[in-house]
Amino acid sequence: MKLTIKTLKGSHFEIRVQPNDTVMAVKKNIEDVQGKDNYPCGQQLLIYNGKVLKDETTLAENSVSEDGFLVVMLSKSANKSLKKNPKNNLKSCKKLRLRSRSWKRLRLRGNACNGIERIATFAV
Repeated sequence: MKLTIKTLKGSHFEIRVQPNDTVMAVKKNIEDVQGKDNYPCGQQLLIYNGKVLKDETTLAENSVSEDGFLVVMLSKSANKSLKKNPKNNLKSCKKLRLRSRSWKRLRLRGNACNGIERIATFAV
């Protein structure tokens, strides 16, 4: 099936996947299509219906269909941010807030120290 992938930069592209593919296989597919420099597999977070998908689950387990789309987001590795400026580590451990292109507010639960646990979307 063809699956639409949207980026936080506002662009989108399509990849071919199977429903029994794991999320990790989809991440590797995105890395192959978009390039290792642009979307490294280890830094990708895939989001579907406001939930961050776990690497070991399949698309079918997450009810991903051809009608919907995935959002790909890159996370910074914790090692780089900790080494650059250790004084700012406490500041990076706060809640993150974003706005999507459709003016919905996205609230990321978690922090830069332990990763993102879930994403809640709600209208402004």
